[in-house]
Amino acid sequence: MTDTDAEIAKAFIAALMLQTEPLSVEVQSALNTIGQTFEIEQLHNIAEDNASLRSFYQKATDWQNSHSSIRNKGKGVRPNSAPEKQNTMNTELDNTSSSISNLQSLPDIIEQIEQKVSSNQLTELIGKIFSASDSRQAAQSFVLPLL
Repeated sequence: MTDTDAEIAKAFIAALMLQTEPLSVEVQSALNTIGQTFEIEQLHNIAEDNASLRSFYQKATDWQNSHSSIRNKGKGVRPNSAPEKQNTMNTELDNTSSSISNLQSLPDIIEQIEQKVSSNQLTELIGKIFSASDSRQAAQSFVLPLL
């Protein structure tokens, strides 16, 4: 999967997560095909052809484009992880779960996906979400536990 495909998939998944009504049969059928063929570039066409997806998808891609211009503009200094490696007594486990109500804005959803979902997980999610009988519901149930 190319970086462009990953950006398209993240924007589309974020748009799916914010959908409040079920997808049409035609859109769901097209997503099921993508779940089998992994032709990610077709997601852009599906979003542009569907009015409810279009607005969320367009906002997501606009945010990605504007955010990418300021991303990675730091000093290039890596944080010192030595204290964390030396303190082996820390037994803290992150056992929190997200709710869609906590992630109401597209930037929040996309940032969480970018931070917490690896490229291998993204490929797996694409297969699961777009092969499901209800991709909108699948996007919420598969992505939220990862965030």
